[in-house]
Amino acid sequence: MSRPAALLTALIGSTLTVAQAAPECTLPVGPLPTRTRAVFVLDTSGSMRGLGDGKANIFGRVTAAINTYVRATRPDHVELLTFDSGVRSRQDFGAPAGTARWNAALAALHADGTNTHLYRSLHAALSPLGAEGTYLTTVFVLTDGIDNDPQQAFTPEQALAAFGGRGPLDRLHYVALGTDIPPAARRALIASTYADGQTMPVNTVPDLIRIGHGGGLITVTDAAHVRVPFADTQTLSVGTDPSSRRVQLGFPAAQAGLVGLTVPGALPYGAPALLCAAPVALNGAVAPRPVRVLVRLNLPGALGLHLLNPGADRRLAAGEDVVLRYHAPGGLHLDGLKLLDLPAGLRGEIEHQPDSRDVAVKLTNTGLTAGTTARPMLLLPGGMAMTLPTVQGDAGGRVPDALPTATLHRTTAPLPSLPRWLAWLLLGVLVLAGGFAALRWRRRSASRPRAKTGVSPAPVAFADVPSVEGIEYSEDRLLALVGVNGDVTGVSTPLDGPFDVGHLARVPHLSGLRFEQHRHGLRSVQIPDDLEVSQGARLLRSGDIVRPGTLLGVAVARPARAPTVPLGSLSGLGLPLTLRAQGHTLHAAGPYGEHAVTLHPGITDLGDALEAPAVRGLRLAVTGSSVLLAELPASLGLRRPGEAESITPGTALSSLLTLDLPDVDDPGGSTPR
Repeated sequence: MSRPAALLTALIGSTLTVAQAAPECTLPVGPLPTRTRAVFVLDTSGSMRGLGDGKANIFGRVTAAINTYVRATRPDHVELLTFDSGVRSRQDFGAPAGTARWNAALAALHADGTNTHLYRSLHAALSPLGAEGTYLTTVFVLTDGIDNDPQQAFTPEQALAAFGGRGPLDRLHYVALGTDIPPAARRALIASTYADGQTMPVNTVPDLIRIGHGGGLITVTDAAHVRVPFADTQTLSVGTDPSSRRVQLGFPAAQAGLVGLTVPGALPYGAPALLCAAPVALNGAVAPRPVRVLVRLNLPGALGLHLLNPGADRRLAAGEDVVLRYHAPGGLHLDGLKLLDLPAGLRGEIEHQPDSRDVAVKLTNTGLTAGTTARPMLLLPGGMAMTLPTVQGDAGGRVPDALPTATLHRTTAPLPSLPRWLAWLLLGVLVLAGGFAALRWRRRSASRPRAKTGVSPAPVAFADVPSVEGIEYSEDRLLALVGVNGDVTGVSTPLDGPFDVGHLARVPHLSGLRFEQHRHGLRSVQIPDDLEVSQGARLLRSGDIVRPGTLLGVAVARPARAPTVPLGSLSGLGLPLTLRAQGHTLHAAGPYGEHAVTLHPGITDLGDALEAPAVRGLRLAVTGSSVLLAELPASLGLRRPGEAESITPGTALSSLLTLDLPDVDDPGGSTPR
């Protein structure tokens, strides 16, 4: 999950005269948070509007400061609590930045209470938070008064101790608006291990981004340019764990709010690091603490899951589902996958076969109302977590009465009609038989002639794109691809529903070839017109049944479909590729899928943004509400449908455009047009 550039542009306002040495910087032991949570405990007594003993009408500007913080740091979860004679209201929001519900909630706030029962309210606010290991929590207490609870039910120490389930990086900031922090509260803050205080001058609005250190969590996608909430005078240090131990600071202090990290080699997706600086002694500060910001490194080439179908429709009416398919690189273990943050009304199921590098996450709408969004997380081995694409409820549909709501994790198909012991026995037999059959095929393939087809496959120009000339469907109903050199590669396929061989196997020239399991074998659902799939001398057609123990031949009927260019993440979309700009979002689509990427102001290299080397050098510029072609390499073409000539730099991408890829026999140069 990437934080926007606006996240941390507000730096420390008052800097130290002399730079202090950075404190010891050590990552906490155990699982580390991957998401952020902001909790606002807001005083709504009349004094916040200058009534009674109030010194300034500051309430409206304080709520605006809260909104500024949420829009800049974009926390994954927000809790908004108001209090006067106790907690007055408590509202929860998921990723609320800019949403209508969040804006309406802020607009509906009123400061018309008559008391400031601060410690009672703070205790009630912190007690339910509990231990949320996936969240880094920042609490803001915003008040212009002192506790006037006649019962004195809670002391400041008891109020702060109510957050008993906090994590080692969680923080609380007591912000006194135009008033002093009482001595008892000062002593409690100093004695605490996680809280500090800040007194603001009368009628002065707090900068919550500065006070809260930008939310305490940064997601880094460019190690050379990391925007941080540190002043340029602060000396920094970095803490790492075994997965990120080689990460180092490029310079010991920030420069214009930026630091650079040296990252040799590839890291696991979400590898953590900690940036630390000494406390900043601002005027009015109470118990200032070392600044510690957690960094999650999601860098290009990271060892994480790769989404195979980013264009999947994630707007779900009641009863509808979407299956998100992922592929893991070698070396990433997939045992113990778990779904997190599934809201009520969304059912999740993980499908993963042992020893497979493919994972399917099935999400079903069992009660999400229209317009409601959800962003579940997938917990990976080692405590890493990745945010899944946003799912949104849609109107219509119907939820079956018997549809379960629990989160499931399937590794094999259920066998409801058999006793459990017999089902496991049969499963073991099938696994052993499958392994034996694969071994037998591998030994046999070297000595027998490979199946020939009418058209020879096109040569492969890049080693990372396999060329396939056969598909074996074994007696054990296992699917495998047969390469031109005789190698046999198994493909993990779902046990129910259609599947795309090209997507699952990540073989571009097989994209669009779809099968599904059938009681008599494997049923062909779709065979692209430019792909020839043969069984002996007969071409396979859609609807045909492939019996177990069959070897199919595969040949490309149209050379343009052959895997001659490194499409990277665009593999599997099929050809031709088209580009379409919708606002600042660019959609790259093919016959069998779609990718979308958000363009930021300035120049964007499409090859880098889409991780597709074949289109590197094609640069786009965002100007106002338009997306313009900034640069087009001579090896590429970008034209309107029906036109032969490419558009020229400076042309707006206002309509659907066809992307012409380089010819493998004449790769051309990189000279811009």
